[in-house]
Amino acid sequence: MIRNGIRSLLLCAAVLTTVLTTLSMFKPEHLYRDQVAVLMYHHVHDEAQSSGTITTELFQEQLSYLKSQGYNFITLDDLKRFLKGATVPENAVLVTFDDGYESFYTNAFPILKKMDIPAVNFAITEDTLDPKSSYIPAMSREEIRDMTAQMSTIDVQCHTHALHEKIDGVAALTGRIKNSEGNTETEDQYKQRILEDTKMCLNTLTGLYPRPIDSLAYPFGIYNKTAAGIVHEAGVQYAFTILPRMTTRDTDPLKIPRINAGSPYITPEGLHNMIMRRVTSVNHPFDKVGLRDTLEQIGGELTVDKSDGNKVINYNGQEWKILPGGSAVLKDNVEIPLSKPLKVVGNRTFISLDDLQKVLGVQIVYNAETHTYTAKLPDESAIDAETKSDKQTSGKSGGK
Repeated sequence: MIRNGIRSLLLCAAVLTTVLTTLSMFKPEHLYRDQVAVLMYHHVHDEAQSSGTITTELFQEQLSYLKSQGYNFITLDDLKRFLKGATVPENAVLVTFDDGYESFYTNAFPILKKMDIPAVNFAITEDTLDPKSSYIPAMSREEIRDMTAQMSTIDVQCHTHALHEKIDGVAALTGRIKNSEGNTETEDQYKQRILEDTKMCLNTLTGLYPRPIDSLAYPFGIYNKTAAGIVHEAGVQYAFTILPRMTTRDTDPLKIPRINAGSPYITPEGLHNMIMRRVTSVNHPFDKVGLRDTLEQIGGELTVDKSDGNKVINYNGQEWKILPGGSAVLKDNVEIPLSKPLKVVGNRTFISLDDLQKVLGVQIVYNAETHTYTAKLPDESAIDAETKSDKQTSGKSGGK
């Protein structure tokens, strides 16, 4: 009897071990389709410490964990083809780095090569000409040649030539700077400055390895429609922001979002969760959406005008007053009719998703995984918009 009991326990243990081993080897085949998680890193170093620096151990752990979860790493060329209509593997990820630090060559590249993971580094090309002069040593042209020769899936693209700075708190790429005499440059002078710098950046990298140099990451993630247009005119076909979204075929090639993975506080599991929270679906299953909830999820709010009690939609620094009856909204004394009147159920106000998109002038995307909403990328970075707002406020109050 005791002997039979021991045999049963051993058999159960063996079965349990087999089940646990099988589960540990399981990789989900489908996390998302037809979209890409573009990850952003800066510095991989085991001694330096900053909010944008991670250790070689954490970098390798993040990549290993993503592989174990079924993610597929793609190249910059794969992303370009995807934006033109081609397919990408399920659970696609593109690894990007900013600034062109030498630590990419010495610390990150060996890991990428060992794991056969593609990547692109956006380099400040002025630093590549004198790599030891920058605060953090940069990759040299010789190191770029060596690295891209060793691994054909590594790219080095532009982070401007000499515009990775802020002047009087304003990004050099988007702001109008002053000359030595204190005069602010004209629009033509601004355009010429951006054109010349972008062309210099592209030309400095062209020929170092046999692939097109046609991509740029905006310094600090700050961009606007004007700057994007000028860098495009100079030859940039693809530009990357720091707005944390997924990239879909509908993404503007000059406003490609990226998810920051290069913080020392982001665990491998945390990075996976960050990506999954941003998986998008454009298929919305409902006719109406909760107005307050949806606004809050895309960065807006619903308030009440104390003077008349009417509800007010606030979004991106603008406001629309909902007229009595809920069949129209008022903005700048112009009435905008709604195709379907607002519906109030209990304390909640519902609006047609199409009407909300028309009123706000943005496309709103539904996330089927988390049942939340995000808005498509704006024409300028939030930082740039805040800078403009600050300037306008300062100007009205007589400040400089």
